[in-house]
Amino acid sequence: MCRLLGLVANKPVDLEFSLERFKKFSARNPDGWGIGWYEEGKSEVFKQGISAIDEESKLPELSKKVISNIVISHVRQGTLGGSSKVNSHPFLYENWIFAHNGAIDREFFLDKLKGRYRDRIEGETDSEVYFYWILQNIEEQGDTISGIREAVNQVKTRGHTGMNFLLSDGKCLYAFRYSSNSRNYYSLFVLKRNPSDPGPFEHISKETRALLISKALKRERAVLVCSEKLTEEDWHEIGFGEILKINSDLSIESVNIL
Repeated sequence: MCRLLGLVANKPVDLEFSLERFKKFSARNPDGWGIGWYEEGKSEVFKQGISAIDEESKLPELSKKVISNIVISHVRQGTLGGSSKVNSHPFLYENWIFAHNGAIDREFFLDKLKGRYRDRIEGETDSEVYFYWILQNIEEQGDTISGIREAVNQVKTRGHTGMNFLLSDGKCLYAFRYSSNSRNYYSLFVLKRNPSDPGPFEHISKETRALLISKALKRERAVLVCSEKLTEEDWHEIGFGEILKINSDLSIESVNIL
């Protein structure tokens, strides 16, 4: 399954992925990877349509350079659309960054996209359509939470597996969890952490086998959202149909929208 990881910190922090040790696990998420972040308020995305632990992957090199107060990362196990850069997550539009775990009715919602949102579709995935469907509803509703509520309620009426996503406008991070079944499979957790030990934050992901390292994360306050519990700390499972809005001051607002 795809894996989501999002971070909001009180100051720009590093978030390095070390993957060279785990080549034998490449079959877990072989269909692409990507990182989205912000530099001086401007959105940036880098992604490749290959396994994150492929010999030609730029992830270990790139992740050493990314320093941001908001980060969204994704490793892909494709359900619709081949392995390619345009089908990899995160997706980027203006200052919005988005990554998704699950599958929705692509053709139905593609037909509902209008104007520039439909024109922006580059790949073959349902996730890209889902992204622009959400943005279209945000524009029509004039409010982010209201737009997301309208978008996901309509997706719920169609055949889907999971609707989990991370979305950022460069100011806040939105995290949503919902699926038609397999609640344990489509998991999503949140952790609010304060600085403690001066040493680096290190953890090996059980799902992707990636070693996640941050030298700054032990010294800064942050909120992390991930498909799995990354540490033995006090992670909380995001509720079914619940959306979290994580603000730049690290306050968290929670709304049940399904």
